[in-house]
Amino acid sequence: MLVNGVIALFVVFVLFMLEFAVVIQYIFLSSPRSRDYLCARYEYLGATTILTLFKIFRGFSVTVSNPKKLEIPNHCLVISNHQSLLDIFVLIWLLGIERKPRFVAKKELQYGIPLVSFTLRKGGHCLVQRRGEPIETMRAVSNMAQRCKRNRTCPMVFPEGTRSRNGKLGIFHAAGVRKILEVEPLPVVAIVVDGGWKVATIRSFLRRFGKEPYIAEIVKIYDPPRGKHEVEAMLADARAQIAEHLEAMRTRR
Repeated sequence: MLVNGVIALFVVFVLFMLEFAVVIQYIFLSSPRSRDYLCARYEYLGATTILTLFKIFRGFSVTVSNPKKLEIPNHCLVISNHQSLLDIFVLIWLLGIERKPRFVAKKELQYGIPLVSFTLRKGGHCLVQRRGEPIETMRAVSNMAQRCKRNRTCPMVFPEGTRSRNGKLGIFHAAGVRKILEVEPLPVVAIVVDGGWKVATIRSFLRRFGKEPYIAEIVKIYDPPRGKHEVEAMLADARAQIAEHLEAMRTRR
């Protein structure tokens, strides 16, 4: 527990240093596209650094599975189940700097997390109230989708809308996904992650981190769905596929 606590403090220190560096450079950039790219670059650097530190000090590693050898497009919509903040670091690392994933995230994250909060506010992500007005939420999602279209970045959505506290897959909501695809029809990449829910709280992180496996698997790539019914059918299939892969991943352990 003590070792994990020290590692957590060191990671926070590293994130503070990266935030200082990105803020200094951000001030001198004027175009939104340049600022988005700067934030994406530091997000990727931060995610890679953190995962490397976790691997060195605690033996933590991410197992990436792509059994169908699917090639993720450089410009696409990515959907995934959601279990912990760790998912964001893993997905940034997995998708790579060339895709520059932009997240739909809760507004509570806009302050309090070094580097992460700054880039969420300034890097072209979408921050929404947990129980905000639907019209305002959809307007924010639409603005992010338009920015992603201009800058050729990849919108990233957790259709469950919140983290799963127990690892069980929640209901997939279609509104945000549909709004993004209205702005620009994109291929949709479905990814499943598992393991983050076991270390999602401070207590569980201090006790169990490094002892639990973390797996990410590329499940399926869908052609751009068009219209409400195609989007809902795609999401229903994606949820079924993710649920099936989750069960298979847990059975193999």
